Amino acid sequence: MRIQPIAILAAALLLAACGSVEYKDNNADVDTRPECDKSSQRPGDVQAPWCTRAQGLNWSNESKGEPVDFTKKTP
Repeated sequence: MRIQPIAILAAALLLAACGSVEYKDNNADVDTRPECDKSSQRPGDVQAPWCTRAQGLNWSNESKGEPVDFTKKTP
């Protein structure tokens, strides 16, 4: 049985509405520090821990919104 691309897209959109993803990296911070420049390091030098590049994603499915009040009457 072949799964329709529309069904896959619909499932992906429904799952995306239930959560959020936050991307983090420190590449810009490492690039701005002069002591992290690789051309100034000699062979055998140990790289400082704050010069290590790190990337990651944080997935969250917690609701950060406020509940909607449907009891208000419009004039």
